[in-house]
Parts: sequence; C-alpha cells; structure tokens
Amino acid sequence: MMPRTSIVALKIAYRSITRRKFRSALTILGVIIGISTIVSLMTIAYGMRTQVKNTLNEMLGAGIIVSSRTSGVDIPEYVKDIILNVSGVKDAVPVITTMANVGNQPVLTIGINPKDATRLYRVSLAEGRLLNQGEKDSVIFGASTAATLGIQVNDTVTLSTQMGGVGKKFRVVGLLRAIGTGELSIGCFLTLDAAQELVNRKGYVSDILVILDDPNLGEELERTFRTMFEDASVVRQEELMRQIDRIMNIINGVLLALGAVSLAVGALGILNTVMMSVHERRREIGMLKAVGAERWHILSLFLSEALIISIIGGLIGCGLGLTSVYLIQWLVSMIGLNLTIPLLIAPDILIGAFLVAISIGLIAGLYPSWKAANVPPVEALRYE
Repeated sequence: MMPRTSIVALKIAYRSITRRKFRSALTILGVIIGISTIVSLMTIAYGMRTQVKNTLNEMLGAGIIVSSRTSGVDIPEYVKDIILNVSGVKDAVPVITTMANVGNQPVLTIGINPKDATRLYRVSLAEGRLLNQGEKDSVIFGASTAATLGIQVNDTVTLSTQMGGVGKKFRVVGLLRAIGTGELSIGCFLTLDAAQELVNRKGYVSDILVILDDPNLGEELERTFRTMFEDASVVRQEELMRQIDRIMNIINGVLLALGAVSLAVGALGILNTVMMSVHERRREIGMLKAVGAERWHILSLFLSEALIISIIGGLIGCGLGLTSVYLIQWLVSMIGLNLTIPLLIAPDILIGAFLVAISIGLIAGLYPSWKAANVPPVEALRYE
C-alpha cells in the first residue's frame, strides 16, 4: 500500500510542477547553480590535491629531506657522505633549490647532478636534450615557463640571484614537458656545479634528499638525523605530505563555504515554491482530507514535489559542474595563462553532491509540507 501511495504522490507532485513551469524552472535553476558550483570547485580542488601530491612524490624522490634551517645554501656537500654511512640509507642526493631571476621574472631553479636527476625524476622532454655531467653553461627550462618568458631552445638567457651570486649567461639546451606523473613544470634545471657558481656557494647545497632502503625506517632515521645534524631541518616526506593535506583541507573548506552560499539560495527557492504550492492548493488539501487522506499522505505529496525539484536540479547540476571545469580550462588557455587546471573526476564528489541536493530539497520542503498536513479540513474547504 505504501509504495502505491508514494507513486501516486510523485505523479501528483510532477503534475503540479509541470503546471507551473516558469516558477519551477527558476527553483530548479537555483539548485543547479548551487550543486554545479560545489561540483566544479571540489573537482578542481581534488585534481589539484592529487597533482601536487603525485608531483611531490616524483620530485622529491626521497624518504627524508635534510635542509638548511635558514633556507639558504649552507649545507656542506660532504654531509652526503656522512649520511651514506648511516645504516638503512640507500642513497643521498645533494641539490640546490633557489629562486633565480630571468629579467624581472622569478623562476624556481634546481641544481642537481644530471645522473641523479634521471634516477630520481621522471623527465619528459618537449624539445632539445638533457644536461650533461659537469656542464656549467647550459640550462633546461620547463616548457610552460619558457613559453611565458618567450624562450626557445638555443637561446641565451641570463640568470641572476639575490643570494650573493652574480648574473651568469646560460644556453638553453632543452625544454621539459613535465616532471613526474603530476605534470608540474619546473622553472629551470642546472647542473649542481653551475648552481653553486650561480649562488657563489662552491661546495654547499640547500637540501640533501635521502632515499631509504625501507620506507618503514623513516621515523627512526629521522630521529637519527635530527641528533646528527642539530642545526639542520629534517623532514620526512610523509610529514610534508600531511602538511600539504592540511593546507588543501583549508582550501577545500573555503571552497565548500562558497558553494554553501549558492546552495542556501537554492534551498530558499525550494522553500518558497512549496509554500506557494501549499497556499494555492489549500482547497485541494481540504478535499483530500474530506475523502479520508491522512496527514502523512499530504506530507508525502508536498515532500515529493520538493524531492523531484532537488533530483532534477542535482542531476543537471552534477553534469554542469563537470562541464564548468572544462570551460575554466578553456578560458585559462584563451587568456594565455600557462596554468594547468587538472580535471580528475571523483565519483565520491558527484555522489556526495547529489545526496546534498536531495537533502536540501527534503529539508527545505519539510516545513511547508508539515504546514499543509496540519491544515484543518473545514478551513481548507472554505478557502477560495
């Protein structure tokens, strides 16, 4: 009996919605805007989180990072040999990470031995070649950075830094499409010797990437290195990932708050529509009660109306939200920004958004439906 009553309620609710097409369309539009906003923002945030984590995994290629506390280039290069003698360490790679200027444009610059780079990173060349060991006058740029700066293979560029070095000219020998599966483009790569000359810190590095024999030894070796190098910053890659997660969670919270504003508008639209429907159909409510309809029959009738609106709005909103990400990608490329807007479709986001749409519809429709269920039959029949 219950399923049959529900089907009848859905049919009557659908007829009521189609009878007031314009008002219903505006209400559904409010839900669509709210759901599509949440889906598009959360899809972009999910893609960014995955891209950053994958890229850091590929770029760092290490279980532990030993860095300078001052963020300068002041770790003696021989520290690498000390670390290699620690049990459980598979390899140690000295690098220099700094910001260099090409003209007035700051560029993230990494100095590393080419053999270490090919062992640690998954490099994808767009054009040209990789650096050779000991090459001090050559540089490789990320393709997007090169496009922004108007740099091509075989061009000569001047890199300068504010860390005590002087400007130096380099020949561009290659362009990198991406580093790692996350496809994050780096500014430029130099050999370690070239980077040391650039910042005028021969024999020193900014970081040492430590590769472990067993990732499970990370916590133990972190404590060991903290004891050995009291003046250095020692961070496990897992801890760095947790920090990234915390930052991304804050971003997600802000994005959800923005989406919640749009959803509130949609909920108010559903509330208004169902309230108007109750007001216009008071006589119909009285007639239904006069022929034996109970309160829950009336309640389900108007809740069904809110449910249909939220289902339609939720389905269209999910599809429009994904389409919006493609539109954002297109707009970014049209503007000329060399920024990758990742698109990774997460079923959890779509399912969650759709459930939110249904919940908003039911919550917004509950009060007017309850009001309709409690209308006295005599008063309803007198209503003109």
